Amino acid sequence: REVDAVKQYICDHFGEELGIDKLAELVFMAPSYLSSVFKKETGLNLSKFIKAYRMERAKDMLENTMAKIVDISISCGYANVSYFCSSFREYFGISPQKFRSQGEK
Repeated sequence: REVDAVKQYICDHFGEELGIDKLAELVFMAPSYLSSVFKKETGLNLSKFIKAYRMERAKDMLENTMAKIVDISISCGYANVSYFCSSFREYFGISPQKFRSQGEK
């Protein structure tokens, strides 16, 4: 139940700061315990889950909106647009700009 609550919170607040301490506090667990339970139940550690969710949301926004990449970056929880672009490239193997332009063809 706690893992589902944390996943739901991440989905609802993916654009905000999401630290392990804050998430653990939310479900009244120690951060290290939440980490191990989350990994056991989902197969992913918390930071990988958060990144995957944010990247999928960014991909969706690139495909379905004309929002600027800097705005997508901020709405997905990345204050630094260059860090967002390198994370996106690492995750999908293509830059956000190229991803969007491929979709427009």
